[in-house]
Amino acid sequence: MTRRQKLVVVAALTFTVLLIATARMARGHDNRVRIGYAPIMASVPVFVAQDQKLFESHNLVPQNVSFSSSNDMVSALVSGQVDVLPAVSLVPLIHLEIQHPGKVRVFAHSRMRRGNSTYRIVVAGDSPIRTLQELEGKKLGVFPGTSATRLVSAFLKQKGADPRTITFVQLPPAAQVSSLRSGAVDALFAYDPLELISAPGEYRAISDSVYAELSEPCPLGVSAISRDFERRHPGAAAISTRAIQEAITYTGGHPQQVAALLPRFTRMTLEMASRINVADLTLSNEVDAAALQRFIDMLYQAGEIPEKIDAHRLIDDTR
Repeated sequence: MTRRQKLVVVAALTFTVLLIATARMARGHDNRVRIGYAPIMASVPVFVAQDQKLFESHNLVPQNVSFSSSNDMVSALVSGQVDVLPAVSLVPLIHLEIQHPGKVRVFAHSRMRRGNSTYRIVVAGDSPIRTLQELEGKKLGVFPGTSATRLVSAFLKQKGADPRTITFVQLPPAAQVSSLRSGAVDALFAYDPLELISAPGEYRAISDSVYAELSEPCPLGVSAISRDFERRHPGAAAISTRAIQEAITYTGGHPQQVAALLPRFTRMTLEMASRINVADLTLSNEVDAAALQRFIDMLYQAGEIPEKIDAHRLIDDTR
C-alpha cells in the first residue's frame, strides 16, 4: 500500500469515527428532555412522571429543573434551557406569543371551576379581616411573577375592593405559609389549598376561587412545549408530550396515590395532601379552544395583555 493510499484509508477511518461519534451525540441529545417546573401542587404531572418513571419507560432521560415562577419558566424555555413545561401559567405564554410568535405550543390545560379550584385568598384564623374590602391598606402575599398580581387585582376590582390600596408581596412557595403565619403579610393568595389542608381554625378563606370567578372553566394552568424542540427533535418531543399525558391520565385515576406523592415533592404533610383537590386537566384531544379564547379575551379586557390573539396560535400543530 502506498503512502497516498494509507493517507486515504486513515482519512476515511477518521471520517467514519467522526460520523459515529456525531450520531451517538445526536442520539444522546434526542434521548434527553429538560423539564421546567415549580415545587407546588400544580406540578403534579411532573411528580407522577418522576415517580412512575414515565419518561424512562420511553427511553428518554428527563432532567428536571426547578423554578420559582411561571415567568422564569417561560424565559428558560425561550432561551433554550428547558424543552417542556408540564405545569405553567398560560398568561406569560400569551405574552410570549404576542411578542415572539411561534415559540411555544400548548397541548393540555386545566379546567378550573368554582367547585374544584383551590386558588383562594386566605387569612389566619384569628385575623380580623372578614371581607375582600378589608384587604384595602393591607399586605397580600402572591405567587412570584406578574400574573397573580394582575389577575387578583382584576378579581378584587370586580368584587368592589380597590387593588391600588393593597400592597402585593411576591413570595416563593417555600415562604408563603411562614409569611402568613408570622404576620409578614395580612393575607395570602394561596395556590395550594391552605384553607383545606391546615389544622382546623388555623386559616380560613375570604374568597371563592379567584381564577374560576374570572373565567369558568378556567384554563390558566397549561402544559406547553417548545416548538423549536419539536422541530429539532420530533421523536423526543412526541414522546415527552405522551409521557405527560400518561401522567395526567394516572392522576385522574389514582387520586389517593397522587396525594401520597405530594409530601415528597412539596412542603405538604401526608395529612395535608390527603385533603387536596387534584386539578382537573385535559388530555391533548380535549383541549378546549373556546375556553382558551374566553380566557384570552378576559385578559385583554382586564388590561393584562396589549392585544387579543387567536387561541389557535397557541394550540395548532407545529410545522
